[in-house]
Amino acid sequence: MKLYLNTSHQTFDFANLDLIHTHNPETSVFIFDFDDERSLTYILNQLAEKLPEQLLENSYVMIAKDANPTDPAETMSSIVPFNIFYTRRLHSWLLDDISLHVQIYFQPIVDFTQNGKIFAYEALCRIKNPSGELLNGEESFKLASQLKCSEELDIACQQNALVGKANLIAPGTPIFINVLPQTIMKKRWLTLMMEALSKYGIEQREVVIEIVESEKVSPELLSECCDEIRAHGLRIALDDMGSGFNGLRTLAAVRADYIKIDRAIVHEAQGSRVRTVLLEAIISMAQRLGCTVVAEGLERVEDINFCLDLGLAYAQGYYFAKPESKPTQSVAALPKQDDAHRSHIPDEFRIGEFVMRGLTIEVNTSIEKAREIFRDNPDTEIAVVLDHLRPIGLLKRGKVFTQRSSSLGAYCDALPKMITNRTPSSLLARGLYLERGDAEPWIMVGDDGVYIGIIQPLEIMAQLISRKMSTGSLHPLSQLTTGPTLRQSLDVSIRNNPNTVLVYIDLDHFKAYNDRYGFIRGDAMIRLLSEIVRQEFLGATGTLVGHIGGDDFVLILDHINTKLEDKLLDVIYHFQDLASHLYDTSDLERGFFTTEDGSEHPVASISIAVVNGSQGALSNSVAAAERAAYLKKIGKSNIGSIIVVEDVTPRLVVPEHEVHSDWQARALDALQSLLQYRRSEDSHCMDGCFTDYPFFEVVFELNANGMQRYPNWINPNMYGKIKAGGAGVDRSLQAYYNEAHDTLKPYISNIYLSTATEDFCLTVSLPILNQLGGLESILVADISIAAMAMLSGVSSQL
Repeated sequence: MKLYLNTSHQTFDFANLDLIHTHNPETSVFIFDFDDERSLTYILNQLAEKLPEQLLENSYVMIAKDANPTDPAETMSSIVPFNIFYTRRLHSWLLDDISLHVQIYFQPIVDFTQNGKIFAYEALCRIKNPSGELLNGEESFKLASQLKCSEELDIACQQNALVGKANLIAPGTPIFINVLPQTIMKKRWLTLMMEALSKYGIEQREVVIEIVESEKVSPELLSECCDEIRAHGLRIALDDMGSGFNGLRTLAAVRADYIKIDRAIVHEAQGSRVRTVLLEAIISMAQRLGCTVVAEGLERVEDINFCLDLGLAYAQGYYFAKPESKPTQSVAALPKQDDAHRSHIPDEFRIGEFVMRGLTIEVNTSIEKAREIFRDNPDTEIAVVLDHLRPIGLLKRGKVFTQRSSSLGAYCDALPKMITNRTPSSLLARGLYLERGDAEPWIMVGDDGVYIGIIQPLEIMAQLISRKMSTGSLHPLSQLTTGPTLRQSLDVSIRNNPNTVLVYIDLDHFKAYNDRYGFIRGDAMIRLLSEIVRQEFLGATGTLVGHIGGDDFVLILDHINTKLEDKLLDVIYHFQDLASHLYDTSDLERGFFTTEDGSEHPVASISIAVVNGSQGALSNSVAAAERAAYLKKIGKSNIGSIIVVEDVTPRLVVPEHEVHSDWQARALDALQSLLQYRRSEDSHCMDGCFTDYPFFEVVFELNANGMQRYPNWINPNMYGKIKAGGAGVDRSLQAYYNEAHDTLKPYISNIYLSTATEDFCLTVSLPILNQLGGLESILVADISIAAMAMLSGVSSQL
């Protein structure tokens, strides 16, 4: 018998597999002989273990009795993708009744406002294989996907979770049940769900359908399905907000009851300006849409305190309890709020200084008594209704005296914004912006949810403006001048200098990029452009670099410079070159990316407007912005990057060629140079290399099997930001190991958000070969976006 393997890689070396085979190089077909099931299994295991995962994803196999099958119909029907063929043979037990292998584990979700009391449980899927090994949810659904039975596994998990809810979880405690988007969209799914709820006697409101990220689906179609689910009394949660496919468009369309923030954003978020901005954006959007936020993956005291500081209500993670087959009835207590473990968010503002007790009325108070209380307080227009010291609604004077009802609750309005006494001023400012107008008083509660008092938003706004916090003048992502300080600088320059030149730099198709790639990569793109502009202009005589907000930057020059256009072209060239690390390879090859509506958008382009005063003196920053908007509109009507210069007829400057800097070669040459340094267990033995190559943040070495040989060698400037240690850690699953190992060539990653440095960076790896040409080890280093821009050589002086 013969096994045919067709790959997309004609030159891959199969010699290290220790498998006898023949090869047809013209068709990329490899042929392996086998005698029985055991020898076939050995061949398949060797291929699965030794060949790159990406290669296997694009490979096909077929079994035939001889080397020259002649029946085309039989041949075509026998060809199967390798991963599907391999999975079916090794895990054929999953093709039986899949529910027999499903086990459900439960992890509690705690309520911060109730001092860490268990609020709900999430049902998590596990599969037990015939050998007794438990596979986690990701592993289980990967196998099911390859066997084309994801929907069957999904429904089996949900049904088992409902049995667990009925038998193990007390009535009144909700359960979060994961569901794939493609399962929800099947018409039979909701019928099965409602039948199960009726069968097990479960209240609809106690079931939260948690939509997990698995594949990209239309937010509008998903919204229609969720509306029908909600109409049947169930609630909706969106999982992994901040990464994957559940983006802001989905959040806005679905209007979920809960959103769960991805662990990658919450974990070690304190002290990270990038993650703080992301968290605040998600929380702000959730508040506007009436969603409740749940933080996932909390493991450290610092993370919990940080989430408390941000005013989150619910959380789950290993700190509280690990998933168990029988729902735990107790969780770890909330950490004490002391200075040793508090996540310090720099803030000169003390909200507690502005709290008033306000008028309160217990919910069981009679209507007549409530009216009497208002008569005794003639200057008070509103009271907070409490139930066992916890606020439940607002009672307005007008309703009490004009409406007729026997229940005080019937007079109540919903509570306005609720905050804690540790809410940072950044969140307060965002809330004031989103709710500007005649805002009602905000309600303050303690960590236990007990009512403290009310604050007046307009008074808080006045205090925030008057205090002018020192950190308010820098944008949190770019650390460039922003806000009132930037506007004042612009106005002063225009007023005092008739030769002021203003340059507005804007990312093209940025909203479409955010929709396509997610706002974490969107923030990375903003950071990249800010660093390129910074390297080109920051510190230049008579030039101020500012970040207006979002994806807009401005340069304020107090003089006309003849080299300005050349330098702006340099910005375009280097942005187009470096931004390639923010797009998928397929989009780069096509030169454009597409969004869900089918629109095509060019990759890595920016529009620049130069307002030079040639069309009349500039009166102020508002007038300058209007003239820049006119120029940018002209620029954006063109495809690709462009500079539009103010003139009687605006002049267009179009890049004439592409520039590819040698920064990658310089980085790899530097990494190669590190081989001259003595590498050892001494974590400081490489300190000297960072003097020569300051752009490296951390360097470490892997052996040929992907195990880290020595502790991390850390740039002294990064002490305290990057963890020491690392020796003995298995990094064989990382792309920087696999690519260098499989190709024996250097590897450079795309830009990503580093959990080590809390900043955007990329990783380079260099294979070190022995005298025989075999792999001896791999040297790995991280480079930040700022260093990447520096290496690209854009820095020069005006």
